[in-house]
Amino acid sequence: MISARYESAMGNNIVFATVAIEGTRPLLQHHFTPDAIPLKKRERTGVAGNDPEEWKKTVLMTSERQLYLPGNYFFSCLRDAAYLTTRKRQTQRDVVATLQIQDPVVLIRDRFVPDEPELIEQYQLCERPNVYVDVSAVKNPGSGGRNVRYRVATVPGWCCEFQMLWDRTIVATQVMEAICLDAGTLVGLGDGRSIGFGRFVIQRFEYADTS
Repeated sequence: MISARYESAMGNNIVFATVAIEGTRPLLQHHFTPDAIPLKKRERTGVAGNDPEEWKKTVLMTSERQLYLPGNYFFSCLRDAAYLTTRKRQTQRDVVATLQIQDPVVLIRDRFVPDEPELIEQYQLCERPNVYVDVSAVKNPGSGGRNVRYRVATVPGWCCEFQMLWDRTIVATQVMEAICLDAGTLVGLGDGRSIGFGRFVIQRFEYADTS
């Protein structure tokens, strides 16, 4: 919730919103974690550019193996959508200045990683489990060659909920709601956003001001 100190500093202009979303495209994970560059040498798996164990170093899951996303993913998503909504860099700067995502991490509802998830090629026609490992070829920007990427993925229908707050005198409530809608349609979450992954729709946008 909003702290008394923050509310006092900002007056009665703070809006607190709960946003529930549902994925319309697969959500891919390829998060850069400390395991990606370990401090100690480890036994090598796979070969250069093709490591089937790669997903274990880049997945975000709890000790119970439930998938989650960091809160800053949602901040970045809304920041990028702000310009697309109004075509004004000032709006984007205003969103960056005032927006706060209240959740350090956001759990993906009912999506748990199996001990041995199924490896499925990205464009393979088959029925997919709720959580699997997406196998796809990607271009290495450094060498120009191709690598095989292994990323944990979850099928459309994934759901989560996050809380955010902002100053309505800087970004109007109706504008922020429009930004959230465009964030799902035009930006998305997770990896592979540039090719349309991680897109979502807003299921619920509930807000209350402090006045």
